[in-house]
Formats: sequence, C-alpha cells, structure tokens
Amino acid sequence: MWNGRHTIGDLMKHKHRFVVLDTETYKEKISFQLSGINIFVFLGITSLVLVFLTALLLAFTPLRELIPGYANTGMVAQTYENARTIDSLETELKSQEEMLADIQYIMLGKDPAERHRIERQSSDSVKVQPTPYVRSKADSLLRDEVEKREKTK
Repeated sequence: MWNGRHTIGDLMKHKHRFVVLDTETYKEKISFQLSGINIFVFLGITSLVLVFLTALLLAFTPLRELIPGYANTGMVAQTYENARTIDSLETELKSQEEMLADIQYIMLGKDPAERHRIERQSSDSVKVQPTPYVRSKADSLLRDEVEKREKTK
C-alpha cells in the first residue's frame, strides 16, 4: 500500500470499505465507507470523550481519593482535631506528672512548695541574658539625618 509515489494526503483521502459479514450466510450485516480523515476524526473525538469522562469520574466520585497527594477535606479536619486532642492530652499528662511528683514529696515528708521553688530557680538560671545594644557610627548618622528631616517638616 505504501510506496514512494503516494503521499500521506493521498492515503487520507483514499476511501476504504469496512464490511461486517455473517460467517454462515455471507450476508452483509453492516457496511461503512471510510477514509483516513474519517478514521482520524473518529479516533480524536473518541479520545476526547474518554478524557472528559475520566475527568468527570475522578471529579465526582470517591475515586479522587486514590490520586496521590489529594487531601480529603474530612481527613484534613480530622488531622487538626487529632493535633488539638494530642496537645490537650500532653497538657493533662504534664499536670498529672506534677501532681504525682507533689504526692511523692508529701510521702517523703517534704513540702511540695520547696520543689517548685527549686525548679523555678533552676529555670531562672538557664535564661539567657540579652546582649546590650551598642550604637554604631552609621546608626548615629542615620538617626541624626532622620531627626533633621522631622524638624524640617
């Protein structure tokens, strides 16, 4: 069918007959007259319809949750709720641990206030002292310039 003399345009315009026959009686059931352009247009429209139907299927069904990286809105809300619950549980656990430590101090015959005072002193000694701010010459010059502008206004 293909040799050097035929161009693609000739092959697209050349008409073919597509026939469906009954194998027992050889009667013609369906017959189509097709050209290359007709087949190309049919395949193009079919592929567009398939892409459109796939997009609709993914957009309006639960299948979209199977797409990697897609965040389900219910899952996002559940994640925030879990984070909030974990924070409150951690706070509750910390308060229970402090209460248990106070009970242990009482059982040992010590005052729990003493434990709190010791903890406060150790946390105060860990605090970092702020470094003093030292003005540079450029800072002083900029400050003088800004003050002069303010006076002229």
